[in-house]
Amino acid sequence: MKDLSLMLEKYSKFLLIIIFVVALVFRWWHLPARAITFGFDQGRDAYVAQEITSGDLKILGPSVSGVPNFYHGVLYYYVIAPAYFFGHGNPIVVAYWLSFLNALVVFAIYFLTKKMTGKALPALLASLIFAVSFEATQYATWLSNPAMGVWFVPLIYVSLYLWLKEKKNLYLATLGLAYGLSIQSDISLAYHLVPIGFWLWYGRKEIGRRQILVAVLAFLTAVSTLLLVEVRFGFKALEGIKHLLTSQQINDPKILLGDYAIAYANRMGNIFAHNLFPFISAFGGLLGFGILARYIFNLKKVYKDSLEIKVLLTWILSYLVAASVAGSNIPHIGVGIGVGFIILTSVFIWETYKKNRAIALGILSLILIVNGAKVVSENIKGQTIFAIQTDMTLSNELKVIDYTYQHAKGKPFSINSLTSPLFINTTWSYLYNWYGVKTYGYLPSWSGKSQVGSLGDNLTKADGQETTHFYIVEDMEGIPSIYLTYGLGEEDAHSTLIGETTFGKLKVQERRPKNAE
Repeated sequence: MKDLSLMLEKYSKFLLIIIFVVALVFRWWHLPARAITFGFDQGRDAYVAQEITSGDLKILGPSVSGVPNFYHGVLYYYVIAPAYFFGHGNPIVVAYWLSFLNALVVFAIYFLTKKMTGKALPALLASLIFAVSFEATQYATWLSNPAMGVWFVPLIYVSLYLWLKEKKNLYLATLGLAYGLSIQSDISLAYHLVPIGFWLWYGRKEIGRRQILVAVLAFLTAVSTLLLVEVRFGFKALEGIKHLLTSQQINDPKILLGDYAIAYANRMGNIFAHNLFPFISAFGGLLGFGILARYIFNLKKVYKDSLEIKVLLTWILSYLVAASVAGSNIPHIGVGIGVGFIILTSVFIWETYKKNRAIALGILSLILIVNGAKVVSENIKGQTIFAIQTDMTLSNELKVIDYTYQHAKGKPFSINSLTSPLFINTTWSYLYNWYGVKTYGYLPSWSGKSQVGSLGDNLTKADGQETTHFYIVEDMEGIPSIYLTYGLGEEDAHSTLIGETTFGKLKVQERRPKNAE
């Protein structure tokens, strides 16, 4: 054991580089096959990022789904803008860039775990588990602002732990900065204020006005664009917060404490499973709760003096705060919590290794093999953890576009689409303007509802001279089926069905306009 520890210490930097490369391999595994989810949010963000690179700077970030007048920070747009610029609009280039940044987290995990345990072995274990984690790889290639929480949430707890240990003002500054950047990533991550507040209260004897000023100034710097938005638009976020807290309708079923408890257990179980045993969520969840319970139940005796375990537990259990305000219904609100759990799991394996090497190696092997197999088998489908329209992958969408051009045979054609959100063609407009023009040299015209005011209102209106028309129907998940009936009825009134094909759950109909018959 001692010889192994000395060897790992000696070669830890080299091994960490290898782990980083492993992380890149697993994140990039399916990117050549264009296996990323690309829906409305991604199309919208691509347009905004390219507006930034054209000189139209932004301070307003992506809107919070389902909450009016509520917006995330604008940082995400500036992170992806260079990748869209150098990639000439290619979303896959952006996925490579974001997954590279995600893979860098292995170094932060190693640093924090090494600081907590003083040993290279558990630090390398934590980094390795993160490198192959199914959840981590899903976040890595997800083109959406909450994915940045994987970078910034761990920085909150790195800073918090270091301040509690060393009481340096620098760590309060990085704490304020990390918390602000987490909110920039996803406004709902504000709930981490609860464990932050608890630990600052715990160390209140070491905090003076100067320390508070340092932390607050760093935080305000990080959220400055959010504050500018509020000043510019008249503090509209207050209305959004009110809506968020009081949005339950009178006739809706009342949500009881037990409902929250079940939702919390399911969501937390999924976080555990997606990092331990993603093939069977119930089994992975039980394993995770078992590891968590071991440390909670031994907190008063075995770990009563362990600041490290206490910080990890408050990090992981912070999700209870989110669940109490219905956050358990948002899959990504737990972003970053998996990292804390991975560190706790590595500590558990390390402690087990000191008692029984075979069991520890068995647990580690199971985690690595199962997660690696899940990444290889599942990530070809895109970001399935988060996607509502699961077949809205770039690979399927480009097959739809190829189909329309190939069947148009170089002649002008028109398109219409049934989309989520309803009647907003942003996704398809972006893909035709990026991929269609580059590959086939021209754009289709648009025969659907007016797109004025929508990003991607750049397809010319059909003039009735087109001899071929295509009706694109997205994955119907999240789209009321009645709109498919309405849409097909409208299409039948103006065109005749020639043929139909599907790519996953995406449907494309080739039609002939009746005025061309």
